[in-house]
Formats: sequence, C-alpha cells, structure tokens
Amino acid sequence: MIEKFHYWLDAEEDSFYLTASIQEINENNINELKIEGANAWLESLGKTSEKFVTTLPYKHIRRTFNPKGLACEFSKLKTENDINNFANIYGLLGISTPDQAHIGKIKFTKSVFSDSSHFIDLPIGQSYCEPIELWFFHIKEMQKLLKLYQVLINIHKGDLQESFIEDSLLSLSKPIGGSCQILWWDGSWTGLTAHEDELAKEYSFLKLAQGILAHKVNSIGNQDIKRFPETIITGKPPLGFTIKECKYTSYLIRAIYYDLWQLISNNEPVHICENQSCKLPFKKVKRQKYCSNACKQEAYRLRKKSKMK
Repeated sequence: MIEKFHYWLDAEEDSFYLTASIQEINENNINELKIEGANAWLESLGKTSEKFVTTLPYKHIRRTFNPKGLACEFSKLKTENDINNFANIYGLLGISTPDQAHIGKIKFTKSVFSDSSHFIDLPIGQSYCEPIELWFFHIKEMQKLLKLYQVLINIHKGDLQESFIEDSLLSLSKPIGGSCQILWWDGSWTGLTAHEDELAKEYSFLKLAQGILAHKVNSIGNQDIKRFPETIITGKPPLGFTIKECKYTSYLIRAIYYDLWQLISNNEPVHICENQSCKLPFKKVKRQKYCSNACKQEAYRLRKKSKMK
C-alpha cells in the first residue's frame, strides 16, 4: 500500500503532500502556534527564536509534481523569499524532528564546527517544521555537489587539469585519531573522512572527488525509494497485461537527490552561471549563459558599471 504522503519520481504526476511556508517561531508565540517539533529544534540550536519552514495544515495536499530538474531548481534558491516560494510548491524537505539523542549530537557538533556541518547526517523522516538555516545548509550542499559534478565533466573533457580539484575544490584536514576530514573549498566538511593508512598509499584527489559524488548522492537519492506496481492492460500474450513499477518517495529531500542521481547517471551536462556574483551551476537551454533572467540583468548592470569606471 502506498504511503499517505508521496512524490512520484518517474514523470510529472499528481502527488500527495503538504506544502509549507516560512514563519518565525519564538518563546512568545510557540505555545500559541503549537507547531510540533519547534521546541526540539530550538533546544538543539541553543536559540529562543528562529525562522522555520513549517507545514500549512491541509493546504495543497494534492498537486502535480514534476521531479525533472528539481536538483538544479533547489540549488538556485538564494533568499528566504526563494525558499518560501519553493516550499509553497514542494513542501518540507523531510528532515526528522530531532529526538533527545540527536539534540545532544547537534549541540555537541555545533560547538565543534564553525559552519553548519552539525546538520550532516541527520535522519530523513517525518517533519513538521525545519529551521531556515537547515534549508540553507542543504542548498549549499547541492550547489557543491553540482559544482563537483561539473568539474569532473570538464576534467574528463580535458578542459581542466586534475590538479584543479586539489587546488580549488577539496582539501584534507590535519589527521585526528588516524583519519583526515575531506573538506570543501570553503573549509566546510564534506561529511566523509579518509584514513591515514589509505592516504599513505597511492591515491589521487580525482578518486576522492569521484567517491564523494557517488557516495553522497547515492546515500540520499538512491536509498529507500519505494516502488508501486501498476497493471497495464495490453491484450497481448501470454497474460494480456504487463506490470510497471512506479517509483516514489515520501520525502522531498530524497526526490531532490534522486533527480541529481538521474542527472549524473544519464551524463547530463551542467553549466556555471556567467554572472560573476552568482557562479552557481544550472542546466542551460540552448545558448543560455545565465541561470535566470535576474542574473542576466545583474551581469549587464555589472558590465555597464565596469565600463563607466
């Protein structure tokens, strides 16, 4: 039996899920709003106030959902308004409300990391509200994975040298307890480590990059995908029908990463926006140079301003 809330993954289909919007929750309105899970998130983050993406009760429960291009669309979210509009269409990501064990883990790792790496590896599951900073974390993760994918394509094409990965994309932390953290170019943790024994052997940053892309996309986008059998009448022997498996997930974050998995599996290209203040990956149409009209206009203003100097 199919779950109550679901996103179909094979094609544009009517799906069944709650939409969401941004709302500020603080110690003054939390009891009045009665949004489940808010207290746990505030305790985890050590805050008394936070902007959350929260469900809109029984609003837009059934609507058409198109999984194609979802990863790139998600990666282009830049502002709170962008996130609000996205959640109004697609709902919550589906990161579980933290229990006491995860509250403790977030508190501990939050004191260790200077960025949002404390959100790495939180379980996927039923959610009623999610901190806005959790959304920004996952948006940046998607941007980094798309950038990594684009760099690996360019290296294979011969447009970039392998050394670009070590020079500009990935680095290793100092070893702690026999392991090194693999870091992104901005110093944030990829969520993966490399053992010193392995690093002592012959290895390359290219292999590290390939492993990171495969592991991170597979761990979310190709796991726990459900299948629902659909009988299709054909009238042809031997049975007169065939059975098609329709894939779906209950969680938006899996749908986003599943789209990225499909993009990589099909070797579809991505491009970098030529707006110097954006530089985000996107899938271009024909000769498109910018990820959006807004970026196209901004790039024009920047060129015009540069000429005036």
